[in-house]
Amino acid sequence: MTIRPMEAHEDKRVRDIFALCHPDWPSRVSEWYVAYPTVVIGDPELVGFTSCSISPSATGLVTLYGNDLCVLPTRRRQGLGWALAEARLALGRAVGATTFLGITEDANAAMIRIFERQGLHPCQRLKGYFPTGDGTVWAGSL
Repeated sequence: MTIRPMEAHEDKRVRDIFALCHPDWPSRVSEWYVAYPTVVIGDPELVGFTSCSISPSATGLVTLYGNDLCVLPTRRRQGLGWALAEARLALGRAVGATTFLGITEDANAAMIRIFERQGLHPCQRLKGYFPTGDGTVWAGSL
């Protein structure tokens, strides 16, 4: 599997993967993933992606926010989510981020395992944050 930056023409495919992974959530607006750093995985067809936001502060600290991480249901449990999560942290480190923040549904055991494996810790619960239930903010140093 190849992990690489998303190309602008792949935005629709990435949004389609998001919709398959989150059928109860509102769809992303066109070119959402073009606007944010997004990496994809696949060879040759895309089977997953992750996106993030990078936020510098007035004090010079840079925080990496995990936006989405999705793998097609038929391709899960093959290490692709882990590979994407690691690529996302590498992207943050490459731009000087020192902190990571990510939010996941409390029912998303796979993402929770990835966050724990990356050494992140739950720091805040969010009641009703997701269309399908509560969420938790996970944080850690890069």
